[in-house]
Amino acid sequence: MRIHFLLLFFLISLSFYRCTSPVQNGNEKIVETASNAEKDTFHLLCQYWQLVDAEKPASGDISFTNDDGILFQSGIVFMTDSVMLENPAGEQSYGKFKVNGNTVRVDFDNGRKAIYQIGKLHKDELWLRRTENKHTSRLTFKATDTYWGDANKNPFSKQNYQWSVKPKKPESDSAIKKRLKENVQFYALYFNGFISGGATKINFDALPCCFNWYQGGIFIQNENTLDKKWINCFYSQEQAFKARQILEDALHKKYNWDTTQTNWVKQTAPVLQQISDGL
Repeated sequence: MRIHFLLLFFLISLSFYRCTSPVQNGNEKIVETASNAEKDTFHLLCQYWQLVDAEKPASGDISFTNDDGILFQSGIVFMTDSVMLENPAGEQSYGKFKVNGNTVRVDFDNGRKAIYQIGKLHKDELWLRRTENKHTSRLTFKATDTYWGDANKNPFSKQNYQWSVKPKKPESDSAIKKRLKENVQFYALYFNGFISGGATKINFDALPCCFNWYQGGIFIQNENTLDKKWINCFYSQEQAFKARQILEDALHKKYNWDTTQTNWVKQTAPVLQQISDGL
């Protein structure tokens, strides 16, 4: 009877160990450390990840600078409403994702389907093995330490990031101003995501941006140094310069700066919101 009891105890202990220990697949380690692991996985996934390495990459996994000097950088954004954006700083592709353990299934709006296996996930790094059309890529991402709990306030949502899509025809002055207003609103939301995620630094790599940032001040780039990617968000250089002038005029107004705030990101975010509201 004692032998049977010890055997039963051993089997229960073994089962418990398998449920709580990392699962290994080759050289990969999968993070599963709690009974609510799926919730934790979802929470950790929901941020902006930048691609830093790829084995057997697809074309969208390759960062490059085109002939116009515009940098396209690969990355991925998981949002709390289960929307995913592939390559926010490149050729954008939206989809819906579902998390089941360490498997993420994505149905893209354009009909593509992909399966991502999580190989490693923690606050600084994400390893994914993506299978799409029988092609498997191994992708390594670095975290930006961002978090937007409300998907409606995620700057990369469809409604908040539409301003970055180049129009197919010339826009009216009111449409240019609307695109500019949404651009400034994007950065107000972007800054808030870094604040909410506890980031120690903010990253603007390859995002369309016309600002120069300083502690207690915001300046717009001059026409000679204006970010080419930001210009490309407008129908033409002429219309981009018109938007730039509208924004420069707006920056001459007085805004409420918290002079007691030593964190320039926390200080700047509400001012960006003020600028957007005033446009």
